[in-house]
Amino acid sequence: MSSETSLHQPSDNTETRVAVRNKLSSRIEQQRRKEELNTEAYVRELIREAENAIVGENDTGRQPEEILEELHLYLWHDPDRPVATTEADVEPDMIYRFNQIHRRFETGHDIDAATWFEILVAVAKGLGIVEAFSDLTQYAPVRLETLDEQGRQSNVETATPIGRRRIGADDAADLEDRAVEITHSSCDHILAVALPRSGKDSTITSIGMNLWKEHNYSYFSILDDGRMETPMISVPNDEKAIRENLDRMGQEPAAFDAEVLVPAMDGIPAKLPANFRPFTIGIDDLTPHLILRLAGITKSDANTEQRIKQALDKTLERTGEVTELVSRLQVYAEEMDATIEWTEKRDSSASDGNGVQTKSVQYHMEAEDALNKAAQRLAHLAGEGLVASPEAETNIDMQSVIANQEQATVLCCNFLSQGQEALKYTIMDLWLRLIYKARDQNSRLPRVCLEIRELKNIAPSKLADVRYKDTIKTLRQTIFFISTQGGSRRILMLGSTQKLNDVYKPVRSNMATKILLRLGEEEIETLDRSYNFSNEQMDQLSEFNIGQGMILAGGDAFWPLEFRGAPCGLGLGDRHWLDRYGIAWGARVRETEYDGWRSKHGNCEYWVNLAEHTVVTDESVPEVGTWHLLPVDFDDDLAPADVDQDAIDAALQRRRDYPVPADLSLQSTGFGDRQRELSLQQQDRDTTLSEVVERHNIPESIAPWLSKETPTRKQLVATCRAVDEHDDLKRQEDIAENIGWTRSTLSRHLGKSDSLEKCITQNGKYYELTPIGKRAAEIRWDVVMEELK
Repeated sequence: MSSETSLHQPSDNTETRVAVRNKLSSRIEQQRRKEELNTEAYVRELIREAENAIVGENDTGRQPEEILEELHLYLWHDPDRPVATTEADVEPDMIYRFNQIHRRFETGHDIDAATWFEILVAVAKGLGIVEAFSDLTQYAPVRLETLDEQGRQSNVETATPIGRRRIGADDAADLEDRAVEITHSSCDHILAVALPRSGKDSTITSIGMNLWKEHNYSYFSILDDGRMETPMISVPNDEKAIRENLDRMGQEPAAFDAEVLVPAMDGIPAKLPANFRPFTIGIDDLTPHLILRLAGITKSDANTEQRIKQALDKTLERTGEVTELVSRLQVYAEEMDATIEWTEKRDSSASDGNGVQTKSVQYHMEAEDALNKAAQRLAHLAGEGLVASPEAETNIDMQSVIANQEQATVLCCNFLSQGQEALKYTIMDLWLRLIYKARDQNSRLPRVCLEIRELKNIAPSKLADVRYKDTIKTLRQTIFFISTQGGSRRILMLGSTQKLNDVYKPVRSNMATKILLRLGEEEIETLDRSYNFSNEQMDQLSEFNIGQGMILAGGDAFWPLEFRGAPCGLGLGDRHWLDRYGIAWGARVRETEYDGWRSKHGNCEYWVNLAEHTVVTDESVPEVGTWHLLPVDFDDDLAPADVDQDAIDAALQRRRDYPVPADLSLQSTGFGDRQRELSLQQQDRDTTLSEVVERHNIPESIAPWLSKETPTRKQLVATCRAVDEHDDLKRQEDIAENIGWTRSTLSRHLGKSDSLEKCITQNGKYYELTPIGKRAAEIRWDVVMEELK
C-alpha cells in the first residue's frame, strides 16, 4: 500500500497486543451482558406464564409447578443471588423462606404454588429483574441530552428523566440502549402537539424546568392567554393526576423560583404576591429598529433609521427624557437640509498642513411619516407607563434578567386595562427582540429557553381570524426570526399547539423536534401526510392516553412514551390562581362562600388576615379569596396579642406541602389607586412646541415654563439670572430680595420639579446654578415666546 493511500486508513492507538486484549475484553463483556439480559427477559416471561397457569389461563399445556420449578432454578443459580440475599433488597424473612423452599425442592416435597410464586417474585424483585409485579413492563428513561463541551456544560452527569419509554417484559434490550435523549446542543426548537387538556403545556414546561435546573438555561415564559396560567410555575403542582404521574417517575412536585414581571401600567391590583414586579422599558434599551417596531412599522429605509438614531443619541446625551426624544422625532420628521462631514487622511503636503482634509456634502431630506408615527407611539406608551427614561427604577435590564439563573422569568400582561389588549402583543414583541439583542451582544450570557404555550396565538398560519392583525403580524415575524436565527444565538423555543397546521408554516418547519401526544383522527391524518407513519405508529397515535406520546426528531420516531407532568403548577379553569398561590404558601383560603366556614371555625377566638396583616377578634368571617390562619395553626395556643410575624412565618412554613422557593406573601404594589389621564387637544399652530424646544435647545425639565403664565415665567428666569450674577447668596431670603418674591413663594418654586428644583442647588454655604439653570439663564425667552404666538 502506498504511503499516500495509507494516510486514509484506520490505525490502532495502542500496541497491537493491547488493542487485541481491549477489543476481546469488550466483546466478551458485551456477550456476557447480552446473555444476562436474555436470561432476565426469560425470567419475566416465566413469571407472567406462571401467573397465568396459577389462575387457569395458561395455554402452554404446562402445570404451574413445572413453570415454578424452572423459575426457581433460574433465580437460585443467578450469580448475584448471594449478594442480594445478604443485603436489604429482599426481606430477611423472604430469604429464609426461599432457602427453606429450596431444601423442600431438592428433597422432592410438594410446595404450595401460590406461596412458592410469591417468594420467587420477591426474590426476582430483589435481584432487580422485576421492578413491580403489578407491571412487569420495563421502562427506559427519556431525558435531555447532557452537554459537556466548552461554553455549554450541564451541571449534572445524568439528567433527571422527563419521561419513560415502555419496553416489553420479554424484550432483552439494555434499557440504556433504549433510552431516548432529546438533543439541544444547537438549541433545536421543540413543538408539542395535542388535543386540549392532553398534556402539551405540561410537557413543554416540564422540559423547560430541566433545561433551567440542570442544563444552565435561563427560563422565560412570555405568553399567557389571560387566565393566569404561566405565573403558576411559582407553585408546586397540586393536581392529583400529575402528582400520581410524578410518583411513578420517582419525583415530587417542585416549583420554579420565578419572578413575574408585569407592565407598570394602569390595572395592576393593589396587592399581589411578592414575586410580582412592575417593569418599564428605558429608552436607552431601544434601537431605531425597536422604535419602529413599537410603531408597527416593519419596513423602513436606512435614512429613517439614521434619523431615529440621531434623535435617540442626542436625547441620551442630554436629558434622557422620553419627551425630548418625542420632540426630536417630530422635528426630524419634517423636511430639512442635512449636512454630512467627514475627514480623509492626506500626505503632509495637504492643504490643511496636518495630513487631514475635511469634506462635507449637503442634501435635502424629505418628510418622514414613519418618524411622526414613531413619535406618537412613543408618547402614547410613555403616557401609559411602559416606556420610561433611563433613570427609572422600574426599568428592566434584559442582560441582567438573562444572567440571573436563580429565577425563572414570567411576562404577565393580564392586568392591562380594557382597551389595551393589543398592547400585550407589542410588549411580547419587544421582549423577544430585547432577549435576542442581549444574547447577540453577549454570548457569555446563559442560553435562553422561551416557553410559549399555544404558539398559534402569536404565530398563526392565517391572520384572517385573529384580532389586532397588524400587531400580530409584526409579532409573528419576530417569532419567525427567532425560529430561524435564535438557535445560532442559543435561544431555544418550547411551543405547544392543538393543531400543527394552525402554526405559521415557516415557524413550525423550523421546530426540529415534534412531540405528539393524544391527537384526534383529523390531526393524525394531517401529520401522516408529512411523516408517512407506519401502521403500528398510526395505531399507537390513536390510542395514546393523556400524557402519553411520541417524539419525532432527526428523522427517527420514538414511542410509546409516558411524559412526566410538570412538577410546577399549571392553569386550572375551576380554581382561582391567587387561591392556589395562598394554599401553596401555607395559608388557608376561602375558595367559596358555601364552605361552611362559620360552622367549622365560628367558635375560634380569632383569625389572622394575611392580606391586611391584622388579627381579627370580632365575629366576622373571612371573605372569599382571603388568605388567613386560625389559632390551631400556631404553636402553644397563642393569644391574639402574641401573634407576630415570626409566628405567622413559622405557621405558614409548617402548613406547606412542598417547598416554595419564591416569596409569595401578599405585598402592596403601589399601583392600586394610581390613575392616568389622556387629554387630546387640537393644535393649529404653524410652529409646534416640540419644534421650539428643539430649535432653542431648551432642556426638557424647563420646557413646562413655556406653558406657564408670563409673570411666573419671567420670575423664574429672573431667579436663575440673579443666582448666576451673585456668588454670595447663602439664604433663600437673599435670593428673594433680588427678584421681588417672598421667601415662601421662592421656597415653593425651589421644590417643584417643573419649576426651579433642577435649576438651583446649594453647594456648601452658597446657592449656585446647575447646568440646566445656566441654560435657563442664557435662553432668549422673548424670542422663544414670540415664535410660539
